[in-house]
Order: sequence, then C-alpha cells, then structure tokens
Amino acid sequence: MYPELANTLIKLRERLYSSVKEQKKSVAEELVKVEWVSLLESEASKCRSIAAVDSSFILIESRILPLYAIQGISQMFVIDGGKIAMKFSNRFCDAGVMEVVTGKHAKRSYFKKALTMYAYSLELESMEKLLRDSPADLALFDGSLLSFMLTRRDIAEFVKLRNLESEIKLSELLRSKVRLIESLVERFTVAFVAKSSSVNFYKLSYTDFQLFELAKIHAMKPYSNPGYSKPVDISMSGEILKFLGLRETSIKGFLVTYVRLGTGSQVFQLSAPYIEKRPDVNDMVSCIKMFSPAGYPLPLETVHRLSKLSRRTLKEFLIRIGMPIASGREILEIF
Repeated sequence: MYPELANTLIKLRERLYSSVKEQKKSVAEELVKVEWVSLLESEASKCRSIAAVDSSFILIESRILPLYAIQGISQMFVIDGGKIAMKFSNRFCDAGVMEVVTGKHAKRSYFKKALTMYAYSLELESMEKLLRDSPADLALFDGSLLSFMLTRRDIAEFVKLRNLESEIKLSELLRSKVRLIESLVERFTVAFVAKSSSVNFYKLSYTDFQLFELAKIHAMKPYSNPGYSKPVDISMSGEILKFLGLRETSIKGFLVTYVRLGTGSQVFQLSAPYIEKRPDVNDMVSCIKMFSPAGYPLPLETVHRLSKLSRRTLKEFLIRIGMPIASGREILEIF
C-alpha cells in the first residue's frame, strides 16, 4: 500500500467517526421506537440439539467453459456433559460446467446467482437428510429466508449447469427449493441467520442493521447488551410473494428479529418461517445462546469453516490434472 493511500484512509476514518458522533442523537430517537428484550443469564433452555448447514462455491474460467465446484456440510450438535459435541454430519459436493442458453445474452453476474440458487438447494437437501432420522430442536441456515426463497426465472431461463450426471434444470430447482423449505418448516423449528442485509422491516430512518450497529458503537443500553428486538411478523402474501417471484406457498409468514448474544458483540438477523403456529422467538434465541460461547452461533461458524473452498487449492488441483485454465482472472469467488 502506498503511504499516501494509508494517510488518506486514516483521514477518512476520522471523518467517518466524526459523522457517527453527529448521528448519535438521531440514532437514540429511532432506537426508542424499537422494543429490546434482554436475555437473562439465569434463563434456562430446554434445547439440547441444533443442526446447521453451509456451503461454498467457486467459479473458474477455463479455456473451454466456466467450471464450477461446490462443497458443503450439515452437522448436528448436541449438549453432552455440559459441552458442545458434534453428533452427525452429511457432506455434499458437485462440480460441472456452466454456459449461457443459445441465443440469450446473460450478464456474468447471472452465473453467480445461478450457483447461489443451486447451493441453497443442496443445503436444504442435506439438512433434510440429516434430520430424517435424528430431529433437532432447531435447524439453522446461513443466510436470510428471503434470499433462500427468491425465485429468479430469468436466470433459470438464461443459464445452464451440467454436472457429471446430467443438466441441472434450474426452472425445476426453483420450485423444489421452496418445497424443501416448506417441508422442513412443517416438521421442525427452522431459523435463517443473516450477518448483513439492507432491509428496513422496522421502517425507520436507518436500515435495521445500521441502527443496531450504531447502537453498539455508541454503547446505547439496553440495545448494546445481550437480547433481541421485538419480532416483526411479516405475512407471506402480496408484495412479499411478488418480490420473491412466487405465486403461492404454504408458508403463511415469518418472524424477523435482530439478536445480540454478548455485550458489544455483532448483531445478526434471525428470520423464522411458520405455516400455522408461530415459533417462540425467546426459546429460539435462548437455544442459540447455549451453542454460542463467542457471541455467534458456533454450529454455523463450524460448518462455514469446514465447507470453505480455497480458490488456490482448487486452481492448483485443476492445473495438476491438466484442466485448461484461462490465464486471466477467475470470474468470481464466493465463500
């Protein structure tokens, strides 16, 4: 890094901190509009098991067609003798090529979005296999519910994926993905955990994440203490269905809350879908806290680390087996 750039970044940080200080009053005025439910240290939870799943993928440009590789894992965690232990796991992977449907003009970003849809589908299938014989008190997914349910028919129309066995029909995958979510929600308590989002469910002057992050920076109690925001109940109809590109779903709605598990720790979004009975958010948060000694769900942190796919390792392997890799930059890299 040039010394000039380092000096510029330091000045930018000072200006940013000054701007944050000026915002403090308006942040306080907005925060009082949101009820914060404190987590009590003595609060016991009956929860004894959590299942979590995650995956990662990489798309590399070869001299023939773009190549993709994906790997992931779902695991069951239990409380055993007062300690967190892994009980069961289910690994999954796939590799193949991607191409644009003849006569279509797809953006390169479509490749990433198509792979994201496919990865979500594989994660849902893996979770269903994991829970088939060993139900968990709570099933966790890394990402928001809306991103998992989002249906992009334009991408399904533009992009083709082919693995070793056959062509993956993205148009069929879009609906099967939603059906898997419906099936899981019908039988288990399911929660989607997102670390970032630009949504504004509370309809205030700041986005939800901005508001609670500023509360942490300014140490505004109780919002900087362990707890969660009063859940917002979102009906799965009208604008939401239109946004998702769905005509219908058996899921009636979902509860959204923002959770902080430790004083000054990061906040994350928790969305819990339901079909009939609404899940108890306090029970869910208390359950997650039991498996989160560092302030973030350990099950999700573990499966993320185990599923992480290294671009360097993958590229070196492809070169060793004689795959014709393009000499320029890879198209993208997602973890």
